[in-house]
Amino acid sequence: MNRLWGVISAVLATLITAAGAASASTKTHGMVLDSVATMVAADLLRDAPVPGGRPVFLAAPVRGDTLGVLTQRILERLRAQGVAVRLGGRGGAPSDSAAPAGRPYELSARVDGSGVTYVRRIRSFPFGVKGYERLVSMRASATLLDPATGDVAWARSATGRAIDVVPKRDVAAAAGGSGGINPA
Repeated sequence: MNRLWGVISAVLATLITAAGAASASTKTHGMVLDSVATMVAADLLRDAPVPGGRPVFLAAPVRGDTLGVLTQRILERLRAQGVAVRLGGRGGAPSDSAAPAGRPYELSARVDGSGVTYVRRIRSFPFGVKGYERLVSMRASATLLDPATGDVAWARSATGRAIDVVPKRDVAAAAGGSGGINPA
């Protein structure tokens, strides 16, 4: 009898550990949106040179970037390229000197759309729902302007998306902090 209780305890401990590990691997909507913002920032700044010698002014927060994830990823990517970046409000870049050549370039970015959507149910045989397919997407654009001359150095737009499956038991955890999207 004691041996039977030992086996039952071991099986239950294994099942509880497996269930906890599955829940821990499900990303929240914010985490997946951050991953998509990383892809979008990389696309916006890929092969888009920033002329050297002057810093770049980035107006923050970026319009439409409610969580601030795209702003953060653009900032990180520019700094990784060795570009001096200044953050400020939407009023425009402050002038460093009376000479127009002293003004920083202005990087104007905008999130045109982002969202999280459950696009379909994943059925379980013979009946029931095993999980939901989640689509996370973001569209953004950016323009680098030389305020000294009024010239546009470059203008870009980018789109990113990620698709994954959220197990039915993890839907509430995945929506944590995002206003409670519930497909059921």
